[in-house]
Amino acid sequence: MNTLKKLAALLLASLLLLTAFAGCSEGGEDNGDAPEAAPQQTDDVSPAADDEPEIEAGEERIDPDLPADLDFGGHAFQILNNDHTIPLWTQRDIGAEELTGEAINDAVFNRNGTVSEKYNCEVVSRKTLNLAGELSTAIKSGDQSADLATVQLRTFSSKAQDGSFVELHSVPSLDLTKPWYDQNSVAEVSIKHKLYGAATDITLMDKQATTAMVFSKPVYEDYGFLGTYGSFYDLVREGKWTYDVLYNMATSVSADLDGDGKRTKEDLYGLLFQRDTLTSFFNGFGQAVMTKNAEDIPEPTLMTEQGSDTLDRIFDLLYQEDYCMNVMITFGEDYTDNMVKMFEQKQSLFLWIRFADVENLRAMDIDFGISPVPMRDEAQTRYYSSVNPYVGTLTCIPQCAYDVEMTGYFVEALASESHYRVLPEYYEINLKGKVARDQESRDMMDTIFSSRIYDLGQIYDPGDFANTLIYMTMSHDRDVASKWAKTSKVVNKTLEKMLAKFED
Repeated sequence: MNTLKKLAALLLASLLLLTAFAGCSEGGEDNGDAPEAAPQQTDDVSPAADDEPEIEAGEERIDPDLPADLDFGGHAFQILNNDHTIPLWTQRDIGAEELTGEAINDAVFNRNGTVSEKYNCEVVSRKTLNLAGELSTAIKSGDQSADLATVQLRTFSSKAQDGSFVELHSVPSLDLTKPWYDQNSVAEVSIKHKLYGAATDITLMDKQATTAMVFSKPVYEDYGFLGTYGSFYDLVREGKWTYDVLYNMATSVSADLDGDGKRTKEDLYGLLFQRDTLTSFFNGFGQAVMTKNAEDIPEPTLMTEQGSDTLDRIFDLLYQEDYCMNVMITFGEDYTDNMVKMFEQKQSLFLWIRFADVENLRAMDIDFGISPVPMRDEAQTRYYSSVNPYVGTLTCIPQCAYDVEMTGYFVEALASESHYRVLPEYYEINLKGKVARDQESRDMMDTIFSSRIYDLGQIYDPGDFANTLIYMTMSHDRDVASKWAKTSKVVNKTLEKMLAKFED
């Protein structure tokens, strides 16, 4: 079984592990605990426009269940997708005007050409910095100017509530069990069994928004961790990569490299992090801001006894200024390039990243490894890798789509072709072939991508408390309890109103 097929199998199998995230507490209903969250360089070579994607020996391609005579009559499917003020988060996976020799661009170009020729249609990318506004305008005008949208999770939450999207389970032409849909998203993003968007292989943004850790092999060895802990990868594989290990390692690494007696960007740290690291660690430690019950209804689980204790432990680590640097505080808008520069200069043991960041490490001279976010403790049964809600996207069908059933067929056609053409270029060729420095990191990627979760408390965020939480890291504020006391009524009232919007 090749790695891509293995990944798809892992994603499907991980659905069986989601009962904890869907509302089953480890210690029962009365213990006050939140449940574990279900919270080398090579040249790019462009294929010819009519090349078929390669299927490795032994792999069986799964075709979508489409009518044999499917013909879209030349319809131009308009897909709204995200431009971004930060180039790192601008989508590159919907439109491609020509073959350029860049692998992802050419895979997208070939995918669109195959679907267009086979089903008599056009694939039109409409990038925008105001997706929510353009979507609202299209729906109000009824001009059928948006057939599909790839929507950032935080934007998705408001548009799902105002009726902008078609409920996906109601679209007979969609088969949401197919491997080109992330089964974790299908299970976790629904509310009251209504699903208005799913992560698909049409876009790479949910993959690029997946959170993980990077560690410096030279710093790991220089500080004697190889002798103390052995192989870092063995720690992960044996379920010993935990908060305590991270804390002990990170708070052992510190040096005033420039000798000025101050802690600055010129020095050595145990961990470089961003504000979103807080909620990523929270999810990684088996907690969720909101957790769904047996009726598929989300309930706040942030400030349970275990949730509160988990936040305290995270603060205990992140606010150790001698050892941990919030790169957003230090560098402002230029934090991405500067954190990569520091890591490359061996100024940090660990780097918290989203997978869009890890691609920037490709040209580094130093050796590094990739791993999931650590677990809370060894009693935790699996790793959790959250999909960041500020940049991760879902594929949605707007109410103004020209024909919902035909659009469903189009999604199946485009997503399935993406699964065999675009995803391999990104995952197998780019991440595993060009970014990863060793086989162990490639194996770690399988673990990370099969353990992805979507925390509804961060996506829908009633009362904006999860958003408030991450910004607390910008001032080293840890007084969550008082903020929760002041806003919990607003959170619960907002949640009540939100749930009413999902009634039949």
